[in-house]
Amino acid sequence: MRPYNCTLPILSLMLLSACQTVSETEPPVNDAASYIARGNEPGWILKMDGKTLDYQGDYGSTKIKVAQPEGRPSFNGMRYVTDRLTVDITYASCADDMSGERYSDSVLITAEGKDLKGCGGRKLLPESLDGTAWTIIMMDQMPALDAQKTEVRFADGKISGTAGCNRFTGNYSHNSNVLTFGAIVSTRMMCPEKQMAQETKFLALLKGTVTKRYSIEGNLIIANENGQRATLKRAI
Repeated sequence: MRPYNCTLPILSLMLLSACQTVSETEPPVNDAASYIARGNEPGWILKMDGKTLDYQGDYGSTKIKVAQPEGRPSFNGMRYVTDRLTVDITYASCADDMSGERYSDSVLITAEGKDLKGCGGRKLLPESLDGTAWTIIMMDQMPALDAQKTEVRFADGKISGTAGCNRFTGNYSHNSNVLTFGAIVSTRMMCPEKQMAQETKFLALLKGTVTKRYSIEGNLIIANENGQRATLKRAI
C-alpha cells in the first residue's frame, strides 16, 4: 500500500489515520470516454469518445455512428444499447486471435443484428515472451534508424532476428525479470556504418544477463548492468 501525501503540522500527527491509501496493484478503471475495441474476420473497430459510438465493420465498408447512451451495468461489465448498435463490455481478459496481444476486456458488438466478438480496453503485458515478436524502436536514448527493418523473436528458448543488418540467433532463458543469453551467432554482411553501429550495440546487450521491464505503453525494455538498454515494441 502506498500512502498519499499528507502534509500536516506536527501537532496534528494524530490525524494521519485519516489519510487515504491506494493499492498499487489495483487495476485502472476503464474510461469509456476514450475507449477502443476491435475484432477480426471480418475486421472491425469501435471508438467511444463519451459522446458517440463510432463503429466501422467489414474492413471499413460498414459504418455506424450514433450518440453514446448512458452505460448500463451488466454482469461484470457495462452495456450500451442503441437502435442500430449494442456494445457489451465484459471485464475479462481477451486475446486477439490474429496478433496474440492481450487486452483487459472481452467485447461483443451487435451491429444491426450481426454479432461480432473482439477485445477492448487497455493492453495487457504478455504472459510470456515465448511466441512473441518485437521491433527495436530505441537504442539507449536514440530512436532506431529504421524500426521496420528490425525484428526480435522469442520462441522455444531461442532468440532470433535482425537489428537492422545481419541475422542473428541464440539461446535464452527467462526467470522473472531476468533474461540470460547464451552465445549469439550472426551473419557477417557489411551494411552502412550507422546501421552497423546500431547492430553492434544491440548484440552487445545479448551477452550474459539483462533485466527486463515494460513501459506504461507496453514496450519491452531490456538493460544490462552498464546502463545500456534497448526499447522494443510488440509486433505480434
